[in-house]
Amino acid sequence: MAESRTVAVIGGGVVGVSCALMLAREGHSVTVVEEGRVGHGCSWGNGAQYNAGSALPMAHPGVMWRALRWFADANGPVRLAPRELPRTLPWLVRFLRTGRPRAWEAAYAALHDLNHPCAALYRDMLGDTDWKRLFRPNGALHVWRDVSLSALDERVDSLRTKHGVTFERLSAEQLRELEPALSHDYKRGIYFPNSGHVTSPPALVEGLMERAAALGVSIRTARVEAIEPGTEGITLQTSTGSHRCDTVVIAAGIASRDLARSLGVSLSLASERGYHITMPGTSGAISRPVTDAASAFVATPLNEGLRIVGIAEFDAPDAPRDAKQNKKLQGYARAMLPDISISQVTDWMGVRPSTPDSLPIIGHHPRHAAILFATGHGHMGISGAPMTAAIISDLVAGRAPRISNAPYRLR
Repeated sequence: MAESRTVAVIGGGVVGVSCALMLAREGHSVTVVEEGRVGHGCSWGNGAQYNAGSALPMAHPGVMWRALRWFADANGPVRLAPRELPRTLPWLVRFLRTGRPRAWEAAYAALHDLNHPCAALYRDMLGDTDWKRLFRPNGALHVWRDVSLSALDERVDSLRTKHGVTFERLSAEQLRELEPALSHDYKRGIYFPNSGHVTSPPALVEGLMERAAALGVSIRTARVEAIEPGTEGITLQTSTGSHRCDTVVIAAGIASRDLARSLGVSLSLASERGYHITMPGTSGAISRPVTDAASAFVATPLNEGLRIVGIAEFDAPDAPRDAKQNKKLQGYARAMLPDISISQVTDWMGVRPSTPDSLPIIGHHPRHAAILFATGHGHMGISGAPMTAAIISDLVAGRAPRISNAPYRLR
């Protein structure tokens, strides 16, 4: 077991709480510092799915032309606020570079290594009872309205096969055998049997936190205003006073960007705001996550209802919500599931901390080894959290990480 340290984890989302649990299991004294409620930030409103090789980096060969079409379409899934352009432009340049074939393939390989063990790691972290309560390993579907495979589709198939991902291409008839309520406009799909979803994202984080609390992890409800490295540890200046510790893990989502800047580090994180609607009483319409690949939205059946998640809105984290996005998501829901009855809708907006290459940032501060980052998971926090926590626990212990963290270095 590693030498025991006092560790502060900044951020109470699925990544931060996973880190806290794994660190506590190694005998460290851990405090989660979270301004709001644990599990009620970006982790509360996500698409609830975990993937085993189904997710791709957002940037891919030909992405520029697809992005331009989306930006030009008022009903499309991407919006860039003009006021955010100066801050987002360098990120977009790096994003387009990731779309080059070699960089894209390397990013996919690193995503696969990080994400594919997540179900087994969660089972170990939660135990069988809670895993079975929270996880639905029913697979996942991606669907298309066009009939023919593109050159990119064939390239993606080859890449997934190379990395041992199990998937099956489906015809329109096979799609509706699996999910009868889907629109007949969908002509083909892919089924990923090793993917699935959780029944409630906040319940997942709460379950992890309960396990962590049983090992002595505490919660400090506070906003971190400054991180002060010193010769004998680190001091956090918070809204409720100072907090001393040996090691800090920054897992604060988009707020990690400002914390890093105060420490002399520029993280390439974009404020990519996502929206969802949830419709109570309609979760039985489908039995697994379904992704409309062309329109970039996901429908997932949750305990509280059917959730539709989509939109990539590049705007300041604290900018007002765009009320039009709710109606847009309702339109997406009707297009996918034409017989669905939408009588009651709740909506939400949260900020994804997104990197240009879709790879999270996991590793030490370049000058302060006792400060680590675990942030930038974008759309894939549920999938990436367990292995991120494993890497962080290895780094804190001074061990070689169980998978190399080189692809996730600060950049």
